[in-house]
Amino acid sequence: MKKNIKMGLSAAIVIIMIVGCYYYMSHRKTTAAEDDVEVTELHQVLSKNLDAAYPPTPREVIKFYNRIITCAYGSEYDSKQFDQLADQARKLMDEELLEHNPQDEYKSSLQKEIDSYKENTQKILKTKICDSDEVEYREIEGSRCAYVKSTYFMKVGKGDFINTYQRYLLRKDSEGCWKILAYHLAEPDEAD
Repeated sequence: MKKNIKMGLSAAIVIIMIVGCYYYMSHRKTTAAEDDVEVTELHQVLSKNLDAAYPPTPREVIKFYNRIITCAYGSEYDSKQFDQLADQARKLMDEELLEHNPQDEYKSSLQKEIDSYKENTQKILKTKICDSDEVEYREIEGSRCAYVKSTYFMKVGKGDFINTYQRYLLRKDSEGCWKILAYHLAEPDEAD
């Protein structure tokens, strides 16, 4: 009889402990690390360490560059974040392009262009990069180069939509990284 009482008492204690643990786990407050924190595209772009994880292909360089300019032209940010966006874009540029666009001039020019977009209520809605098999590789003056085409679908004003096309020339540097050497607006047939 004592054996049955001890077993019953032990079973009751185990059941109480299980119910108590369940109650505790389901009603405890979550810590800040467990809270759902929305990481914006701007924060993702700014937090990318290009020194440790540089895009490996010409397409990936332009994809990341497009993410940068989409944030620059369409996100809300402070002056420090603007400087970080500009710095991220410059890390993707070839030394020759950087020489022709000193940091202060580049930032000033970028800010003027962004202001112009905002005045015209232009917004980049979507970017598209050419397929891998459409990237043109060439040897130019002893350097490995690649041409990458990009399309920008934009909203202008209250309801007009346009496509603009850009053609990028990238050059492989001494460390094997593809860097933007030049770019220009392209015609639709040139971008397709």
